[in-house]
Amino acid sequence: MPLAAQEASESSDESADDKPLTTPAQRAAESDYVVLAQLHIFKYETRRDIPVEGDTWFDVLVPYKVPMPVERMKVVEEGFGEGKCYFDDVELFNEMPRYLLFLVNNPEGEAGEVRGHPDGCAVPVATTTDNRYVVRWPIENMRFEGDVESLVQEYELHGPGAFVDLSDLVGYRREEEIERLHLVEAEDDRGRDFIYRYTRGIPLSDFRSELIGTDNLTLDRVQRGN
Repeated sequence: MPLAAQEASESSDESADDKPLTTPAQRAAESDYVVLAQLHIFKYETRRDIPVEGDTWFDVLVPYKVPMPVERMKVVEEGFGEGKCYFDDVELFNEMPRYLLFLVNNPEGEAGEVRGHPDGCAVPVATTTDNRYVVRWPIENMRFEGDVESLVQEYELHGPGAFVDLSDLVGYRREEEIERLHLVEAEDDRGRDFIYRYTRGIPLSDFRSELIGTDNLTLDRVQRGN
């Protein structure tokens, strides 16, 4: 199931099986790897155009929590349903999207293989026009405590992760999503209609320090490989 389809219910802090969502700090603590990474390539086996098994390769940009230095990661997945770690094709840009990944070791796989955290493996990260990383808001597959909205800012986002295609939605559902996600209409070089741009996010540095916490990340620069 693509990333957009694996997010939790729009209006609930609980998943379909009533398991409470984890906070960013909890998810990081339970993960073996927390990294900012850029999608490189994926190969999925599909049924009726829905991924059911496959591998995704990422280039690691910033290692926040790692047991050893790593530059490229292979994320394996199988099955379908909520919480599966699959990713969408990128149609609007040649540049590949970036994600904050929460990953766990795959004891049954080959050396170096990892799987997504069972509560959700990825949070989309967009870039601003002045080249800063921003965690796109809202985030629907995590639980947040305290005044998170005070960290949210408005941005001129661009590149992969900053846009969404709502052409598959009927009119009233499209309007609901525009309001809920604080979207603005965007021009598409391919001339397609119903392309919108996200406008809100949390600076990645704030997300890391305020919502994840340094206690849940790797502090040893040698271990991180930098």
